[in-house]
Amino acid sequence: MEELLEGTFRGLLYVLRGIVRLLLFLVWDLCFEVVAWYVGWPVCRVLSLGRFPKVPISAQEQESTLSGILVSIVGLLSLFGALFLISRLLGAV
Repeated sequence: MEELLEGTFRGLLYVLRGIVRLLLFLVWDLCFEVVAWYVGWPVCRVLSLGRFPKVPISAQEQESTLSGILVSIVGLLSLFGALFLISRLLGAV
């Protein structure tokens, strides 16, 4: 009886692990590679006076990996900075 419960529990944990990995992949893909890119691209263009990144905003796949990560990090930092400023302004009211 214990072997049956152990096998069922192990199978359930295997399925749950797969679901969690899928959700983490989707969050990574959506938040970092899509949202952060579309926020970071115009910020980088403004800060570099139109020189970086070289590819259009809709051509993220053509950008090098390092440049894409840099633009996405700038996008995330911009989002966090905007959220921080908004929270400070609303907290002061």
